[in-house]
Amino acid sequence: MTKTELSIFMFGLYYIFSIGVPFLFFPHFALGLFGLEAGADGWIRVLGLIIAIMGAYYVAAVRGGVSAFYPWTVPSRYATAALQALLVALGMIGPSLLMFAAFDASTATLTWLARRAEAGEEASPGIT
Repeated sequence: MTKTELSIFMFGLYYIFSIGVPFLFFPHFALGLFGLEAGADGWIRVLGLIIAIMGAYYVAAVRGGVSAFYPWTVPSRYATAALQALLVALGMIGPSLLMFAAFDASTATLTWLARRAEAGEEASPGIT
């Protein structure tokens, strides 16, 4: 497994087990850890299911070798981080969301750097 694949795979597991499953089965507990409220219980559970499914796509893409998927994840994770930061800046949600934003941005950066390094390795002539 390449570093890019590992970063995508691990992010998928993060989506499934750190956000998806807790939001689906324990939304009040999971959100309470960050000082957030679930609001309408049903919606946060639906969101948990959607996030878990998205995480499963990340994992399945790596397991299936769907390398075209990898670069798509980087701008979408940066956009997610930017929106989360904007919501905090506008006072629409508490600053604890910045922790998720930072994680999304940092893992997107790790994936981008891994892809860049691997592209450089492919372009470099091998020494035999």
